[in-house]
Amino acid sequence: TTVPHMEKRKLKPLQVLLVAFLCVGSEPVENELPPGSVVSPEQVLQYQTMLQAKAAGEAVTTPDKREDQWTSSATFRKDLRTHLQGFSENFTVLEVGSYFGYTTRLLSELFARVIALDAVPQLLQANRDYNLDRDNILYLRFHTTNHDWGIFSTNTIHVVFLDASHDFETVMLDIHNCLQMPTVSLIIFDDYGAEEGVRNAVHQFVSLGRLRPAAFLGEGADGQPWKLLDGRTVSQPEAVACEVVRTTPSTPPL
Repeated sequence: TTVPHMEKRKLKPLQVLLVAFLCVGSEPVENELPPGSVVSPEQVLQYQTMLQAKAAGEAVTTPDKREDQWTSSATFRKDLRTHLQGFSENFTVLEVGSYFGYTTRLLSELFARVIALDAVPQLLQANRDYNLDRDNILYLRFHTTNHDWGIFSTNTIHVVFLDASHDFETVMLDIHNCLQMPTVSLIIFDDYGAEEGVRNAVHQFVSLGRLRPAAFLGEGADGQPWKLLDGRTVSQPEAVACEVVRTTPSTPPL
């Protein structure tokens, strides 16, 4: 599925949308991982090495996507800072799929509050250990298809960072559930370029008029192809941020 205007039109700065709205145990449990997710021994070792270095007071560098395919790229993190820093400090972000906590840490620096979700309790513990010095993160075990999204209805959540399952049907359901939260104004989709299921689901909701693309982020946002650790060449941007369109009631797409 292709949505041409997502590729060509000039996108608005994210801060404009946000301001406008206000007016471990390190072994993963294999059968609980989202479809397609893999945590390799190398990635676990890298995490453990970083944790030991942090405990020793040493400076650590967050892994890039070229080192750990399941995290975000340094370019993506830089773009998030560029678009959000100075405008999101009073907002709450819901991070759906938080992995080892590398991106959680950045979000906790940009937002007033972070609600970090993951289906795997070992990953939540790893996230907590990595971000032990951050005091604005709530860790919650949550499976997007098995648990009730209604638990977030009493929270004012402004932004969703969606990085959970990548299959089309699950992403469609995740987006629908995000749209049920009336205070959400922006959804950031990681792995938009690398995962066809994510990309097609986003395009579907854009076509329905429920989402409006605001900015491409990360690798490939400059229009150049880029490579993943698994060898794939990706021709689409790493991530996309979409404004939520509230002109019609939230109903599931046909």
